[in-house]
Amino acid sequence: MQAYRLLSRTLIAATLLGAPLAAAAEPAAPAIAVVTQQPAAPVPAGDATDYAQREKTSTAAADYAGGGSSIYIGGGALTVVLVVLLIVILI
Repeated sequence: MQAYRLLSRTLIAATLLGAPLAAAAEPAAPAIAVVTQQPAAPVPAGDATDYAQREKTSTAAADYAGGGSSIYIGGGALTVVLVVLLIVILI
């Protein structure tokens, strides 16, 4: 029990002393990046005309209605739900 108390006090002291020291540190020199702009590769004319031709002849493309809604549950939300569920089950 005393080892746990000593370890927790050491961790708390390191956190309380280390965070302000890290915040007060001088920022690193900014990196200088050399960016050269290269011309974009031209799109072959055949592709654009092929797509336009297929779009004109397709009946399904005319009926397409975008903007459908969906629900996305991220990994963080799923983790929180699982942790709460485990706490409720175990208590």
